[in-house]
Amino acid sequence: PSTPAPSTPPVSPSPSNGACNVAPVDPQATAAARRLLCYLYSQYGNHILSGQQESTWIDGPDHEINYIYRNTGKYPAIRGLDMGDSPTFGSRAAAWWRSGGIPMVGYHMGSPAQDSDGYAGSQMNANINAALTPGTADNRRLLQRLDAVAAQLKMAGDAGGAVLWRPYHEAGGTWFWWSKEGGAAYNRLWQYTFNYMTRTKGLHHLVWMHPYNGEPQSSFYPGKQYVDVGGADTYAPDRGPLTSLYNATRNIVGGTVPIALHENGRIPDPNQLQSSGAKWVLFNTWHSSFIEPSTNPVSVFQQVYHHSYVITRDELPNLR
Repeated sequence: PSTPAPSTPPVSPSPSNGACNVAPVDPQATAAARRLLCYLYSQYGNHILSGQQESTWIDGPDHEINYIYRNTGKYPAIRGLDMGDSPTFGSRAAAWWRSGGIPMVGYHMGSPAQDSDGYAGSQMNANINAALTPGTADNRRLLQRLDAVAAQLKMAGDAGGAVLWRPYHEAGGTWFWWSKEGGAAYNRLWQYTFNYMTRTKGLHHLVWMHPYNGEPQSSFYPGKQYVDVGGADTYAPDRGPLTSLYNATRNIVGGTVPIALHENGRIPDPNQLQSSGAKWVLFNTWHSSFIEPSTNPVSVFQQVYHHSYVITRDELPNLR
């Protein structure tokens, strides 16, 4: 009799064993980026990955991460970092990957029409057409910022790592400059950034996550050839599964692309996620006050981080 083929572990598909045929939007994506993307596909609808955004100003950059570990004995699978909050995040992203975790990076980028970077600058007005026109002061500022974040992202790549990269987040919202001029301008900016980071800067270890706000609009979708993972966020007043937000995003990105809850306040109840069919592939609790008991009591962290539906860092396969 013929020997049965060895079964592939369901949690660790890789392109080499034929278990994953997902094509990244960057055709030159590294093996690590492909493994990360395949892993997200394998977990989509089966589990949700835990994530926690860092602050860097409370008692060091590990304030939130240490709080979770003290109270649960677990680390989140995903560490959320932000170039606008901490322009030197690269070494922590690399260290998180080496420790078996997944770094996810956003950027509260300042308007290219202004010298002010970071959160305050991200809410100023811009002229996206000027920012995308070579030779303008706006374009020089945009490229300086993309060069700076690329240098930090490269540190994770140099460590053999992959990064979930979620630029221009809360797409469609009227508070950040990148969405204020409508979907067509936003999509031009996204595509420009994709081409600059992959072709000019040679960053092929990025998994491109597109991050909607709480009211996804199809006009703010750059196209599936530029998006590996979908996403949306909201700061809901309860721990519900956010089914309508999930469905609204899925109706735009399609039924196969994993969808992330890339920012949250209260952590959705895993039991409700399972019963509702809201298949968020990850959550990412915001930093500072959002880990405090007034938003997420210790009992919530303990329930979530020990839940069979929730993946913590120790439960990730070796993606390295």
